[in-house]
Amino acid sequence: MSKKKKHEEEVQTSEVTQENMSVEQETASPEQESTETLSAEQVKIANLEADIEQMKSALEEEKTTYLRKAADMENYRKRLIREKEMAVQYANERLLNDLIPILDDFDRAIEASAQVEGEGHAEGVKMIRQQMLDMLEKNWGLKVMSDVVGSEFSPHEHEALMMESRDDIEVETVLAELQKGYYLHSKVLRHAKVKVGKPE
Repeated sequence: MSKKKKHEEEVQTSEVTQENMSVEQETASPEQESTETLSAEQVKIANLEADIEQMKSALEEEKTTYLRKAADMENYRKRLIREKEMAVQYANERLLNDLIPILDDFDRAIEASAQVEGEGHAEGVKMIRQQMLDMLEKNWGLKVMSDVVGSEFSPHEHEALMMESRDDIEVETVLAELQKGYYLHSKVLRHAKVKVGKPE
């Protein structure tokens, strides 16, 4: 075989190989493009899902903030109503504090008149005092503490001015009422001044 013919065969073989490679590339190209397209769509879907989750999280935070602010507003509204009611209920506290010493004078007058001027005069003063107390309780919420003597000592209602040790009691007990105590509605307006028995 001549060198020229051999060279021609090699050239033909090279051209056939290049054509086969080109055909293979053209055949593989659609699959590669499909894979690349699918991958891009998956990335897009993943990004959208991430955005949705972020929006859900932000919406939940906004919902929580709204509910908390709504609860705070409701509590504030209730507190304002409660403070207003208390302001109305205890608006006359100063007036009643001014009247209590007058009631103390009534008590002293009753005691003195019972000893000096007789029972009839004392009963008249008692009646006037009771009428005044009834009016103050009905119209203004002032109420005298009752059944103090013999009750268990309470620092919320009583002020101990004297103490005495006793062996016939088991708890601290009020032995004597030295000055009456008063309520304004359910609030202690003035503590009762008392003598307290302390168990030995």
